[in-house]
Amino acid sequence: MLLTATCTRLEVDEICTNLSIENNSFALIRGSTSHRSEIVFNVRERKEIRDQYITEIISIINDNLHGRIIMYCATHSSCEYLYNKLQENLNNISIDYFHGGLRDNERETAMNNWKSNSTQIMIATSAFGMEVNSNNVRVVIHVEAPMSMTNLIQEAGRAGR
Repeated sequence: MLLTATCTRLEVDEICTNLSIENNSFALIRGSTSHRSEIVFNVRERKEIRDQYITEIISIINDNLHGRIIMYCATHSSCEYLYNKLQENLNNISIDYFHGGLRDNERETAMNNWKSNSTQIMIATSAFGMEVNSNNVRVVIHVEAPMSMTNLIQEAGRAGR
């Protein structure tokens, strides 16, 4: 059984090909819409100077301390840079990061801390996705452009549950 809310028809075909599943041997069930009224998109121009956009991110965080926040970055180094900057500037807020470059035990610790609500802000690449079904995520920030529209929809959908 494969369950996903955002798989495109092209991705379904690719999965079937890779797993040698014939098209007529499964049922594809889709809702009529992926509209989620509880999610609001707000697009902001990213400042060219890193310190300026860090200041803006800190402002967004301070305005949304009542819930959890996920920030998506494109690269491992961007995650770690943002993590270090936020650690320098935000006191008494638990922050962690997650990306594919971490050792297995580091990824497991970060995921367990997130699932147990010990971490309020997670900075991550798209590797932070599977098994993430968390409540109380109020803000998702894409610090850099996601790899695809599907990624944008999946990652933004982590909020509002």
